[in-house]
Amino acid sequence: MKINLLITGGLGYIGSFTAKNIFTRNKKKAYAIDDLSRGNNFAKKYSKCKILNISEKKTQKLIQDKKINTILHLAALTCVRESINNKKKYHKNFKFQLKFIKLLKKTDVKYFVFSSSLSVFEGNRLKKNLSPYSNYKLRLEKFLKKISSKNFKVIVLRYPNIIGSDPSGKLGEKNNFISRIVPFFYKNILKRKKNLLFYDFKKKVYPRRSYMHVNDISNINMNIIYNYKRFKKNFYIFNLANRKQYSNFQVLEELSKIMNIKPNYEIKQINKKESVTQIIKSGDDISKFINYKPKYLDLKKILKTNIKWFKKIY
Repeated sequence: MKINLLITGGLGYIGSFTAKNIFTRNKKKAYAIDDLSRGNNFAKKYSKCKILNISEKKTQKLIQDKKINTILHLAALTCVRESINNKKKYHKNFKFQLKFIKLLKKTDVKYFVFSSSLSVFEGNRLKKNLSPYSNYKLRLEKFLKKISSKNFKVIVLRYPNIIGSDPSGKLGEKNNFISRIVPFFYKNILKRKKNLLFYDFKKKVYPRRSYMHVNDISNINMNIIYNYKRFKKNFYIFNLANRKQYSNFQVLEELSKIMNIKPNYEIKQINKKESVTQIIKSGDDISKFINYKPKYLDLKKILKTNIKWFKKIY
């Protein structure tokens, strides 16, 4: 089968890096759609992108007209804290996701790669008190498992916290809608403003997360897509994580050292719907299917890749 790929959310953070890496590899642009609710026009040069919402009928027509057989589905709202504060917005987005997935049954799509999240975990178990964002991800995973078949194979990728930029400063994250940890810290350190750190006063710990560089994630996406023949089962779940976890305090401390500016911060109790730790052991082992080793493992090395990009946009 010749891969004919569509990236949803192709102008977003992960989508733009994945499209760029596919273009670099194949010298051919992938098809993409994005409604620009969170994407950026500067990423258009890396894909053949149409400005569409995933739930529109025009999306189905595009899939049929372009003979799309593989989809990397990245189009979604992606913030735990925002979902807690704006439940209606995330419920509406969940409905869009369901409508989009259901319409695919009327197309010739054979492989569907779905971006989920490690935020469904607390420790090594599925979190009971889920945020709306994590709850919807888990519900979509279950729905995809139910409808998966030999003619509609599903690969679920549970992403960790994704950070980093192209070290050249040519591409990175730009999001004016939510406060992502590294840009948020960078801007506040630069302006000598106070940073807010979340903390569990009962357990006396800062929340810890697995951080991976966006370029490593995009390369994993690409390797999965172009090694589709290795995935024999109808349904897979892969938990993607760096082997070492870092606290929000460590991220702030390391970034401030790179910038050579002492940070100011205050501590606030973390919301009970947010995980404190994520120790992930369950799920299939991705290394058995693709031969790919992440380039960026050290937090300092990952954070340094942001500097040229941040200086350009902030």
